[in-house]
Amino acid sequence: MKIYCTVCVVNRLLPNLPANLRKKPSKSTLALCKHPKNDEFSLILFSGQNKNGTKYPVNGNIKNVLTKFVNEGKCTIQLKKPEHDLCIQGEAIQLKGFLHLFKRVLQGQVSPKELTLSSMSVTPVKAKDIAPKKLTITQRSNYPSKGFPRTLEALYINDINYCRFDSGILHLNKLKVLNLSNNRIESLPEELGNLPSLKELDVSHNLLGKGTLKQWSWINGFLLKNLVLLDLRSNELKFVPDQIIKLQSLVTLHLSDNSLKSLPVGIGSLRNLKSFYASNNLLSKLPGSIKKLKLQDINVTDNNFERCLHNSAGIDQAPLPVCTLKEYAAKKVLWTRQQYPKGSIPLTLIDYLDYAKYCVCGKACFTVFLRQSHNFRLIRISEVVHTNPDSPFCVPVDCYFCSTTCYTSVLSNQVRRPIVR
Repeated sequence: MKIYCTVCVVNRLLPNLPANLRKKPSKSTLALCKHPKNDEFSLILFSGQNKNGTKYPVNGNIKNVLTKFVNEGKCTIQLKKPEHDLCIQGEAIQLKGFLHLFKRVLQGQVSPKELTLSSMSVTPVKAKDIAPKKLTITQRSNYPSKGFPRTLEALYINDINYCRFDSGILHLNKLKVLNLSNNRIESLPEELGNLPSLKELDVSHNLLGKGTLKQWSWINGFLLKNLVLLDLRSNELKFVPDQIIKLQSLVTLHLSDNSLKSLPVGIGSLRNLKSFYASNNLLSKLPGSIKKLKLQDINVTDNNFERCLHNSAGIDQAPLPVCTLKEYAAKKVLWTRQQYPKGSIPLTLIDYLDYAKYCVCGKACFTVFLRQSHNFRLIRISEVVHTNPDSPFCVPVDCYFCSTTCYTSVLSNQVRRPIVR
């Protein structure tokens, strides 16, 4: 048996060797072999610098096997002679299979028929046999008939009029980048949130706008903490669900070239958002919570923004009524960012929390609030503001205020000077 992995050979006799003289990790083939004429087993290590391979006897020559981090695809095999440590890093499933067979060899439980790889004829793993980490499909003829390799970290399926989401993608636990742009997908499965490593999702130029609100249930699970990029451009979207504000690690959000008339009220709670694009829509106002964002780049050009409103002298600042206990509890849950997955609380309470309004201070409000629209300069929240002759610097924002204190202090923020394009 042989696996393709990264191996660093450490000489235990020279623990204090200067860093510039130590061997660096290299892409290698590690083979477990048997001599064809006797019961001697050996490990043979091939690398780009050592194409003939280095042979290490196994019988009575293994000091220890360190497997504490095997679930991360890491282990160390310590040899007695020479006093070398083979620090191995590779695909976790393959490495576990290799170590399982290696353990049976050490225990003398492997028959000659099970391990047929000869130490006299073993060769390195060929490039075409290495499990891929990236796969690009731009033609239907390139679509894998036997499923996707479990080692994939980036998958691109583009321009093939792809109409349905392949359930095989849901088994790719190492997948970090999923690009399904330029297809005809109308919905994504709820199980998409179960992918533990997914960080970037590009479904631009599809038909997600034809789906219903229930078909956005994929915004859950690991995506809430892991997703950093979401691209929903050109999807004929007429709305974006409020659940999108649960994506707390989101850094880049693309919503351009749709038919959006409004944005989620709580979009300002996306604390890590740095790049926001919602150009070429039908927006007449922006949510007031956007004032909480600290962006590097924003583009909301080519929308239907109303003529900038004059700031009114004030609104009725009579004391607000006391909130109900339910509202106080809901505010606390959202302020502390506690998770409330399905089954943990009644569905009516989940809907109540999901559709909260958000004050410009970042706190949630439900039935007790003040509300007013006024003009706002985007240079206060972004270093770079994209603009054109038809898009003003000043846009109307629809603000909710949880208290009169927030209302009176809302315009006191310092102006930031951006690069204007």
